[in-house]
Formats: sequence, C-alpha cells, structure tokens
Amino acid sequence: MLRSSFLLGALCALGTASAWAQAPYPSRPLTLVVPFAAGSGTDIGARVLAKDLTELLKTPVVIDNKQGANGALGAAAVARAKPDGYTLLIGSATTNAVNFSFFPSKLGYEPGSFDMVAGLGTSPISLYVAGNAKWRNLADLRAYAKAHPNELRCGSGNAVTQVACEIFRKTTGIDAVTVPYKSNPQSLTDLAGGHIDFAFSDASVAKVFIDGNKLKPLAVAAAQRYPATPDVATFREQGMADFELAGWTAVFVPTGTPAPVAEMLNAAVRKSLASPESVQLRASNGTQPLAFTLEESRRFAKEEIARWARYVKNSGVKPE
Repeated sequence: MLRSSFLLGALCALGTASAWAQAPYPSRPLTLVVPFAAGSGTDIGARVLAKDLTELLKTPVVIDNKQGANGALGAAAVARAKPDGYTLLIGSATTNAVNFSFFPSKLGYEPGSFDMVAGLGTSPISLYVAGNAKWRNLADLRAYAKAHPNELRCGSGNAVTQVACEIFRKTTGIDAVTVPYKSNPQSLTDLAGGHIDFAFSDASVAKVFIDGNKLKPLAVAAAQRYPATPDVATFREQGMADFELAGWTAVFVPTGTPAPVAEMLNAAVRKSLASPESVQLRASNGTQPLAFTLEESRRFAKEEIARWARYVKNSGVKPE
C-alpha cells in the first residue's frame, strides 16, 4: 500500500509538471529588467511598455531596476535567467553593443547571451553647447579650440558618448579633456551650468534642455538632419564623414528562448509602439520608433555590435 501511494504521488507530480510545461505563454507575471535608474529616460519608456504589455499579454509585467556598471549589472542578470520568456531586458546601444568592445572582460555576459526580439526607439547622438555659447557650428568650435589649446572639456554620460568624445577629438585634432559622468542628464546639467564646454548626448535626453534654451546642438551624428532640430546640420555636412552615432533601446531575452515566445513578444512590442501613450512619449522626447520584425531585430543587433566595435577601435580608447 505504501509503495502504491508513492507511485501514485509520483505520477501525479509528473502529470502536474507536464501540465505546467505545456501551459500557454504567458501563464505568470513577466519581469522587465531596466539596467538603469528609476526615473531615467530608459525607465520611463520601459514603464509605458510594461503597461501596454500587461494589457496585451493579459498578465502583469513588473519593472525591476538593476542599475550599475554602465548597465552591465542588469544585463548580466538577464543573461543568467532561464530562457523561458519571463525575464526580459530593456537593452540599449550601451548594454548590448558598446559594452562588448569597451569592457570585454568585465561584463558577465557576451553577444551570444541574448536574442533581440523587438526594437523600441532611437535618436541620434548630437554635440551640444550651452545655450548662451557664441559657437554656431563646428567650424566656430574648432577655431576656438585652436586658439585656446588644452582648455576645452567634453562631457560624456556613458560608454556611447565617451566613444563619441574620443572619436571627435581624434578626428578634429581638438585637444579636449573627456570628463566622464554617470549619466547623460548629469553631463548636460553641468554643461548648462558652464562647468564643461561641450557634450555628446542622444537627442531624446537633451530635448528638455533645448526646450528651455539651456543648451543648443551644433551638429547631429546622423545621415540626415534630425526632424526635431531641422536647422542643425549633420557632422557630414560640416566636413566629418563616417560619424553617425545613435542611441537606441530594444527588448532582449536570454538566448534559447523558444521561437513562438519570441514571436509573441515581438508582436506585442510592435503593438505597444503604436499605443497612444507610447506615441505621446516619443513626441515629447523626440525619439523615433524601431518597429522591427523579429528577423530585422536580430540583424540590427549584430550590425550594431560590429558598428560600435569599429567606433571603439577608431576612438583609440583601450578596452578595460
């Protein structure tokens, strides 16, 4: 009797496990890991996405802010998660492109740790100066730098903008010191306060400073002029070719996540990009949508890793 009871219990346990394995996705809450601080631009966008996904997938989506180490702490946590579609990463050009070349031995994850399932938004990197600066374009800045060697300071708030500072210095010959900050908003705040002379940032972060006339862009690192600042010439128009840098965000999952789950997430994220709150957020920060298919998402991720590897190499910054 004891043996029969044991076997019956084992069979019931196996039946429960089998039913659980075959449960439709999603059957429990999802965790959306944001590798930056609460209240950051990435976090604000993630909360809109979480709200939309909760409605679209009919299950709670919980935000988990794991900031630190240039986004690497949060990214590494997702890389270690079970590839079942219940732990997602809001990745970026920093966490899922630049970091691979910038900190190759310190990340706790690698390019093969993730699959990109959907794009979110993008905005080009631009060079900014204080709103009351006399410089009107790159020619003015370069002329001043030549007349005042060893005087200028370039602010950077992450690996992306640090690489931008270094490539700019190397390409133009401007002898400026790169001043690192923990975030782009911090570097732009110091720029507006006159503590540094120019800074690189993605346009979405700088928009609030521009709207308040505290900062102005001198050049846009894109193939074409940015719709939010149509009067600002690109770097290419001002004599700097092959200087096209953009910040972006996207949704990643651990490698090995089932294809049907990835397809479902891609479809849900793309629907979220068209939601009224998402459209309104992009209108307010000047971000452009990245409405990629699953195949386009994965191709984009590979291209960005290669692009930033080339930029890091060209910047002269030695990997840590």
